[in-house]
Amino acid sequence: MAQLKRFGFALQALIVLASSEEHRSSTELADHIRGEPTQLRKILAQLSEAGIVEVRQGRGGGYQLTRKPELITLSEIYRSVHENEPKWDRMLDTTGDHHFGQKVHESFRKIMTDINIQVDLVLAGYTIADLLD
Repeated sequence: MAQLKRFGFALQALIVLASSEEHRSSTELADHIRGEPTQLRKILAQLSEAGIVEVRQGRGGGYQLTRKPELITLSEIYRSVHENEPKWDRMLDTTGDHHFGQKVHESFRKIMTDINIQVDLVLAGYTIADLLD
């Protein structure tokens, strides 16, 4: 659940950044989206590592998009803020080491792979620009 919250906060912060050409501080962004500044800075650091936002230090500094909103897909954002497998992959934890568990494990793995592919395909069809309208 925490990963989906990070994704939601990331999207909101990027929408705010896309709405203005000015650099925005993490405190400004957090105030705007009603988020916690420390948590948001961690998210922004992940987005920076992924090349989605740039950080400028000092007076007049802050965060800004590295490219146009229509070139930033939700899939790219989702992957940049998710460190672990999505929660639905936890379904694999229910299979045991016994014969039946091993048998269903492969079926479950295929289902989880298909879900991951579909999530990526759906998110790849949207950009930050789509969320601005």
